[in-house]
Amino acid sequence: MNDLSFLARRADPSRTDPSQGADSDRTRRVLTREEAIALAESARQMTSIPVDWIIIVQRAAAVAKIVNSQRFHCIDLDELRLEFNTKLGSGFGVLVGTNVRDAATLRRAIHSAETAKAPQMRVEDQEPDDADDPHHQWTKPKHYLPISLWHDSTARAMETARGETLAHMASCMQTLQTLGESNTSSLPPLTMAATVAVSARVRLCHYAGGMNAWGEATDSEVTANARTLDGKASGWSGQTHRDWGQIDPERIVREAVTMANRTRGAVRLEPGRYTAVLGPAAVGQLVRMMYGYFAVFRNRDMLGPFSLVNAPDGKKLRLGQRVFDERISMWSEPNDPMGGYFPFFPDGWPSDKALWIEHGVLRNLAYNEEEALHIGRPATLEPWSMHMGGGTTTIDEMIRNCDRGVYVHRFGSVQYANPRLCGLSGTTRDGCFLIKDGKIAHPITNFRFFESPFLMFNRILAIGVPERVAFGYLRPQWSMTLTSPEEHQWPAPPIIVPPLMIRDFNFSSLSDAV
Repeated sequence: MNDLSFLARRADPSRTDPSQGADSDRTRRVLTREEAIALAESARQMTSIPVDWIIIVQRAAAVAKIVNSQRFHCIDLDELRLEFNTKLGSGFGVLVGTNVRDAATLRRAIHSAETAKAPQMRVEDQEPDDADDPHHQWTKPKHYLPISLWHDSTARAMETARGETLAHMASCMQTLQTLGESNTSSLPPLTMAATVAVSARVRLCHYAGGMNAWGEATDSEVTANARTLDGKASGWSGQTHRDWGQIDPERIVREAVTMANRTRGAVRLEPGRYTAVLGPAAVGQLVRMMYGYFAVFRNRDMLGPFSLVNAPDGKKLRLGQRVFDERISMWSEPNDPMGGYFPFFPDGWPSDKALWIEHGVLRNLAYNEEEALHIGRPATLEPWSMHMGGGTTTIDEMIRNCDRGVYVHRFGSVQYANPRLCGLSGTTRDGCFLIKDGKIAHPITNFRFFESPFLMFNRILAIGVPERVAFGYLRPQWSMTLTSPEEHQWPAPPIIVPPLMIRDFNFSSLSDAV
């Protein structure tokens, strides 16, 4: 039996040993590859039924929030899950908490999970061998794209950076309020809410034949929202990066305060269709709602604009058709420095990079392993990130080239209004301005909008430089004790998009949202 003492070391917050020196592994809150394999081998020996493969997923996160520059709220997450897959009609999972620190406790947890699932795992339900089933082809070596998503700086930041960063952000806010910025010291004071979130995640798919798919990644995000005490003006800024060293909290606070001060005294503008200059945060809110439509299963059921059966106009839509402006390209790439992800399916089957849209033309859809084998196309994950190509036009240049329009810093409360066509509804927030004669005229109150990115990407006037956008920390909607898609967990899948200038954007009604 392999030594599982590392479970106790990982679970013990006082595990660091000063005599070991500055070893980055001392502050690593998730398993290493060697530890994950050792855990999988030990768990296999503890099961009383044949197991084809074991999946180990561990997520750790350290989150802290500050409200009104003084009230703190902290969240610590450390979840380790083992999934056992069998041929007996059903698998089972074990959630390993910090109370599981040795082999005996783990054995009892596995036995309990087996007992609960035993009525569903019958020998007569054993799945027959299928030569086309990719899970039976793991005797052959598999090639995975090399990725580099782990940063020791972020792993170390999980221990202390959130408290230090929030204190620094509160100090910056105090300085801006006291000294003023751009002669705004005479304005009524602002209040601030800020969030610092740091995470680490690993996944191992361990097969009986000895094949292992392994991925490890870190991520971090800092956001700040400043608003007036009467709640009538607000500003937001945020950054997200896998490398904590690339985050600039002081810049985030300053941008949020500047935007909040600029939105004071907003006036109403009649809703309608206007030329819109959308900042990257606004574009990201829309694109994050559309990437699932590149999956074949959605289009087979006629739930997406890329329907393989019939498009809304009655014409069949095929790969190779132009669907967007020719300046639009979209892709997902595991080794993308800004938007990388694990280069394999949840069960470990390899997934390569995918070019979804090339100069406006639909090139690929996502196929799972079985579909890919039957039709002779490469298996590709449903987009786990989305990178949208860009241009060179700056936001200032877009504004200068706009006679009359609306600048939108960010959207909020974006929801599906028409899932079949990816029709979206939401509100502008944290910065909405009237553009007149090539200049920002004045702030305006917020709108509710109704648009589909699949339509507006054919009304593009200008494209800027892409950047990864922050969305802010949202508490996970499901615990890992349930079968929950990881896209519903923080951090959100990476979205890298440019600012856009759009013709006839549909601002459908006024909104009192701030």
